[in-house]
Amino acid sequence: MKRILGIVLLSILFVRCGQDRDLLIVKNQLGDIGKNTTIDQLDKIFKKDSIEKFPLESEIIREYRVFDVEGKPSLVFFPLIENDSVKGLELVKIYSGNYITEKGISTTSSFGDVAENYSIDKIEPSFSSAILFIDEINATISLNKEDLNLDEFDMSEIRQDQIPDEANIKFISLWFE
Repeated sequence: MKRILGIVLLSILFVRCGQDRDLLIVKNQLGDIGKNTTIDQLDKIFKKDSIEKFPLESEIIREYRVFDVEGKPSLVFFPLIENDSVKGLELVKIYSGNYITEKGISTTSSFGDVAENYSIDKIEPSFSSAILFIDEINATISLNKEDLNLDEFDMSEIRQDQIPDEANIKFISLWFE
């Protein structure tokens, strides 16, 4: 009986690990998706999802959006375009909390979680966000300036000690090299 229970638990563990791999954010990879993934491959990977290619009716796709069941974007891919042809992927913006780094960071995490698990290499302001550069995973993490009690259009320097631990992540941009 113990042997059967052990085998069942081990089987569940293997199946669970296989599923999570598709949702894993690592340097230059989102699951099995990387720099050389094509739009045709994305169509196959996300064939069961709601997808929008932008611009519509164009030979060259500038954005490839994957939506969740509520109609919100979960992933937005940006192809690398050189000389008017698609050469693979440049980056993906991750909005869904289902995608997670090896250290447990997702869009449902807070700034405190990020700071505890990763070295923040640089912080830059944009009009509406504070952008954290995480070289370890070749990603940037955008925080809403409203969570930082900063004016939206304030472009002055942002220091790490100015950011409250509770600040929420807007999205994660994973860059493919």
